[in-house]
Amino acid sequence: MKHQTISLGIILLMLFSACSKTPKFEVEGKISNAKGKMLYFELSGINKTEILDSAKLTKNGSFHFKATLPGAPEFYRLRIGERFIQLGADSASSVTIEADGKKFGKNYSVSGSKCCELIKILSGSQSRTLACIDSLSNLYKNKQISDTVYQRKFEEALNLHRSMAVKIIYGTPRSCTAYYALFQRIKNYLIFDPFNKNDNKYYAAVATSWNAIYPESDRSKNLVNLTLQGIKAIRQDRDTKNIVIDKKNNISFFEIELPNIYGKTIPLSSLIGKVILLDFTAYQAEKSATRNLYFRELYNKYKDRGFEIYQISLDTDENLWKTGASHLPWVCVRDRNSLRSGYLSTYNVQNLPTFFLMDKAGNIVARDAMISDLNKEIQKLL
Repeated sequence: MKHQTISLGIILLMLFSACSKTPKFEVEGKISNAKGKMLYFELSGINKTEILDSAKLTKNGSFHFKATLPGAPEFYRLRIGERFIQLGADSASSVTIEADGKKFGKNYSVSGSKCCELIKILSGSQSRTLACIDSLSNLYKNKQISDTVYQRKFEEALNLHRSMAVKIIYGTPRSCTAYYALFQRIKNYLIFDPFNKNDNKYYAAVATSWNAIYPESDRSKNLVNLTLQGIKAIRQDRDTKNIVIDKKNNISFFEIELPNIYGKTIPLSSLIGKVILLDFTAYQAEKSATRNLYFRELYNKYKDRGFEIYQISLDTDENLWKTGASHLPWVCVRDRNSLRSGYLSTYNVQNLPTFFLMDKAGNIVARDAMISDLNKEIQKLL
C-alpha cells in the first residue's frame, strides 16, 4: 500500500510538472470609464472567433485572463461591444493593458510583449490610413480635389503604411506580427495581395519562416498554400503575359478577365467580332455621369450594328460601382485592386478616365487622346 501511495504521488507530481510547463498567454490590466461593461477575451482563429473568457468590469476596471498556447503563434483580442484591442502571442508571455473604455481600441498602452507592441503600431497606422483615405474620398466627391491629386494622395497614404509594414515583415518574418501585417485590410481589401507579383515575396518570406518552425500549424499551412497559389498565378501571367494571339486572323491583344456586378467573370476576348470601346474609369470621378450619358447615346445608336463597351471600374467603393453599373446596358466589370491594378500598367493608362477603340479583329486602333470625333471613328470601323 505504501508503494502504491508513493507511485501515485510521483504520478501527480509529474502531471503537475507537465501542466506547469505548458506555455500560457496572460492578459491583465485596467480599463477606466467602463464600469458595468462586459469585457470579452477572444481567440481570433483562421475561420472563426471564439470567446474564451469574459468579465464584467467594476469601477476599478481590473481584469485578468489566461489562455494555453497551442504550440504556434496565435492571435487574441479584447472586446467591448464592437471595439477591439488586437493581441498576438509568439510564446509564453504576460501582457499588461491600460485603456480608456470611452476610446477602447484607439487609445491604450501595452507592455510585456514586443509582438503586441508592434501590433498596436500596425493597428494605429491602419486606422490613420483609413481615416486619411476617407477624408480624401470626401474631398474628391465634393469636387475639392482633382482625379490626379486624389490618386496621388491615395497612393501616398497607402504606401506610407506599407513601407512600415514591410520593415516589420522582413525584420521578423517568423513572428506573429509579420503574419498580422500581411492580412491587414483597408475597406475590406488586403493591403498586401498574394496574387500581385510585387507583394507575393512578402508572403513567401513569412511562409518560409513559419513553415520551417511551425510546419504543423494551420496558419503555416494556410499561408504556404496561399503563397503557392499566388506564385502559380503570377507565373502563368508572366509566361503568357495574358496575350490573346490568333495567328490566323492576325489578332494580338492583352486579355482582361474581371467580374461584373453579379460576380461572373467576363473576358474581353468574348467581345471579339464587335467594335469595342475599352474604357478605364472610376464612377466616383467628377465627370463619370456625364461621360456615361454620352457613351449611352453611342451605344444605343450602334449596338445593333456590332458595337460594344467593355468598361472597367477602378472604384474603391464597391457599392457605389454596383449601384452605378446596374443601370448601364454594356459590359461593366471592376478591378478590386483599384489604382494598383496590373491592367493600368499593361495598357499604359496614366490618367482616369481613359478609353481605347478596338476594331472587330481585336486590334487597338486608337486611344482617346488620338480621337477628335469618337462618333465618326466608330462609324468607320463598323
